Amino acid sequence: MVKGGSSLEQARIQIRLTGKQFFVLTGITGAKAVVGLEDPFRGTLAEEMPAEVARIEQELEEAGYIRLVDGEPELVPQLLEYIEICSRALLTIHLAVDDKQLVVDDKQRSRSSECFFYYSADAVVKAELKYIDHMLMYELEEIGTPAEAWMKIMSSLNLQERPKRCPEQLKLPKGKLWQWLNGEQEASGAAQTLRKEGSSEQAVTRLAEAVKAPESYSAFTAYYRLQHDWRVEGIELLRGREANWVVRPDDRHDQIREASVMEIVRELGDVISRIK
Repeated sequence: MVKGGSSLEQARIQIRLTGKQFFVLTGITGAKAVVGLEDPFRGTLAEEMPAEVARIEQELEEAGYIRLVDGEPELVPQLLEYIEICSRALLTIHLAVDDKQLVVDDKQRSRSSECFFYYSADAVVKAELKYIDHMLMYELEEIGTPAEAWMKIMSSLNLQERPKRCPEQLKLPKGKLWQWLNGEQEASGAAQTLRKEGSSEQAVTRLAEAVKAPESYSAFTAYYRLQHDWRVEGIELLRGREANWVVRPDDRHDQIREASVMEIVRELGDVISRIK
């Protein structure tokens, strides 16, 4: 439960919004920028904007999310708290997970998810991105205190222990690992690059096995709001059948190494520490 008698404590509900609805609501609260929410009105002519915004406000009023007071839109109390957390969050975490080991009805399926976690001092709102009828929707839900939210993020990553056999750090030009995973980079070329960097044959082989048959690939990115800018840090996680790999990008390279679950959790915590 949220501490401090928050109205979110009374009922944790899910609110589903289109990008335009979410954007208009954050505008009502005075937000200048919200991580994960691009301007859905981009391309709309200036003279069309008043009518388009009025249409979205009517949708929100009919849904019971806002009410007009002296002709001005106001958010209902519970939604106001959700939107204010998203609008004013100093810390936002973006988590994208591609889990290729989901089993449904005895068949292996791939499941992808993408969420933003907006932090306040005592509550976190999760916005999960979903495509419904080919339209991008934001499903907002309060998920507890920052400590509770962190545990849910760890659960979403579905970390699984793997034996750590190669302590060395590998290095690839930035973006090459992603190209390799997506078949845009030949395995032989990537392996040759690693060998030129001095990587051992055992390490190259183990990484190649994980890339060839990945069980999960996740991207964890933290955004910290400064006065007029954002500080951004992140890591990526690759889980194969034989090993877990942590990928830490720098300006020019991806630093790649095997890691235990304990080391992965520590790396995730370090991401938060580095941006504050």
